[in-house]
Amino acid sequence: MSTIISSSKRMKGRKDPNLVEFARRLKGLLAKYKSYREAAEDLDIPESTLARVARGANEPGSALLLALSTKLNISMSYLLGLDDEPAPAVRTGERSKPDVSLVQIRSLDARAAAGAGEINHIVAIEKSLPFPVWMLHKLASPGAKVSFMRASGDSMSPTFENGALLLVNESENELPPKTAKLKSDRDNADIFVFLQGADQRVKRLRRLASGEILILSDNAAYEPEILRGAELKRLKVVGRVIWWDNRL
Repeated sequence: MSTIISSSKRMKGRKDPNLVEFARRLKGLLAKYKSYREAAEDLDIPESTLARVARGANEPGSALLLALSTKLNISMSYLLGLDDEPAPAVRTGERSKPDVSLVQIRSLDARAAAGAGEINHIVAIEKSLPFPVWMLHKLASPGAKVSFMRASGDSMSPTFENGALLLVNESENELPPKTAKLKSDRDNADIFVFLQGADQRVKRLRRLASGEILILSDNAAYEPEILRGAELKRLKVVGRVIWWDNRL
């Protein structure tokens, strides 16, 4: 994956012990290489991505974990710190028990427009994608309804780009109340997937003291929008975007 959403969310403040342990184990596995560049070329993983996860700066996405497990011939459980035995990964075609360190999350055949809006008359389950359990526990409450969707358009660039994979917590389908005065409109404005009539969109949403709702894009080429009156009744929040990755 390229620069995250990240595919990985940067940790603020004190580092999560899971990330610290993952970075320690990964560094040990990469010790046989002379440099990150050599390792990146051998593993076919971008050097910047490899360096950041090895420093514990980024959370490893599921695709990266699977690539490391396969190419280093190491179990996923070892990489995630769930097992101290770096048993070889099971080769394709061999039977194995399900890896309890991953959870399968449904991927919806729907796109959330990072732009004017995309009509989705039918939302069907396209497939399921694996996601690390420990990361999901950090991002959502137990029992939360989560699903993957795709972004469409460039209005949320550079945060995420057209086609980015979004993990949406559909249990968070209400906007938080108006908070104290903020330094800027984007402070405390989370990213939500929402419906405006038949259009499904993804933007930052913030409730104003007046009861109106401010719609914000991260791309400066797009002007802010304000929903008021009858427009508010057409708004339905699908869920909050809790993770994204531009590389998958």
